[in-house]
Amino acid sequence: MAHVLLQGRIAAEQLGYFSACADKDWQISVWDPARNAVDEFSSMAATADVIVGGNIPLDQWPATPELKLFQIPWTGYSFTTPAQMPGGVPVANCYEHETAIAEYVLLAMLEWQIGLRTMDKRFRQSGWDGLFPGGGRFHHEIKGATLGIVGYGHIGEEVARRAGAFGVRVIGTRRRRMPVPPELDWLGTESQLPDLLAQSDFVLIACDLNEATAKLFNEKTLAMMKNTAVLINVSRGGVVDEQALFNALKSHTIGGAVIDVWYNYNQPGEAEVWPANFPFQELDNVILSGHESGWTEQLLYRRWQVVADNVRRVITGEAAQNVVFVGEAT
Repeated sequence: MAHVLLQGRIAAEQLGYFSACADKDWQISVWDPARNAVDEFSSMAATADVIVGGNIPLDQWPATPELKLFQIPWTGYSFTTPAQMPGGVPVANCYEHETAIAEYVLLAMLEWQIGLRTMDKRFRQSGWDGLFPGGGRFHHEIKGATLGIVGYGHIGEEVARRAGAFGVRVIGTRRRRMPVPPELDWLGTESQLPDLLAQSDFVLIACDLNEATAKLFNEKTLAMMKNTAVLINVSRGGVVDEQALFNALKSHTIGGAVIDVWYNYNQPGEAEVWPANFPFQELDNVILSGHESGWTEQLLYRRWQVVADNVRRVITGEAAQNVVFVGEAT
């Protein structure tokens, strides 16, 4: 019988999704920091074939002689490194958030151009407000606009397909060169970021946060954008210099921003924090949300099915998918 250990708050909270996808003969254990003592993790990990979770509650790994896979049930893995993970054990992540995020991005672009929220509010308050048939207040279209995707990958591909259906021209950059996919007008590397910014009416940040991308968007790069362009960030707050973004929005150096990822996040057991260090909520050229762009129930079902499939592979002797690195700790 395979033993799968769900470890950490997020994995513990999503036990129901995993159970729905798991084989009936798997032994599923849960280590929840809100309910279990730290030493219980060591005893559970000792017999686990697969551990699903994130940062472990110990400075060093306990003995894990049966461990065949450490599965992260989300995309990011900046919380660990190969040197911190058990030697020879593959570490895998998963995606499945790109569909929901792509719909969010298209919604943001459409809302920016059409202003349905404003229409609704005005009509509720004033009805026709003096308008007659054949007349009205103009709004804009996304057809003919250029969308630049910084960090073209899983998310970028899904966004580009949908944007193309609306007649949007899509361009992109990514770390490594690859053939231009049919949904893009052109695809370059990081050196072509200035070209992308100069051409784009909407700029989507979809890259990872790492040493190369931290504060990639700063006073200099924001100034390369059109003064009417809209920045959409669904990646990580740290890719954009917070003060530079606030200043660019307040001074209308850029046209606006749609911000879903932030600079301060709540932590279990600590006092609630405000998401930003500057009053973005006071600006009139922003749309704000709280790291919700990819958060749907469908996402969780898809993601945990991927997790279960990967568990199934390693238990039956196949290679895991989406391996980001192999542990090197001795």
